[in-house]
Amino acid sequence: MTTTQTKPKSRRKTTPKTMTESTYPVTVTKQRDFTHKEPVIIPSHLDEIPVISAASYIKDARNRWYIHTVELKEVWDVHVDMFNKVKPHALNAHDYVVKRYEELMSKD
Repeated sequence: MTTTQTKPKSRRKTTPKTMTESTYPVTVTKQRDFTHKEPVIIPSHLDEIPVISAASYIKDARNRWYIHTVELKEVWDVHVDMFNKVKPHALNAHDYVVKRYEELMSKD
């Protein structure tokens, strides 16, 4: 059985994005007033199990999503700062290893 050789696939060269360039940036557009209101309780067919109304459930979900978004943005900012602080050291280490490898290979 013979096989035909295929041409190697060309890889697209793309410019790498930095950590500060985000495709989907998180922006907090407005500060919301968080005042606690008691949810509307709906009678349930099960005893001792309260059920909140759909409007209360939706409002709670929106509030939780807003909090999640704010906290995720804070985590993202911390990781970007950490990346920017570590990057020069990692590049120096890489350059040192490449230089040292080339020195060792040239001795042979």
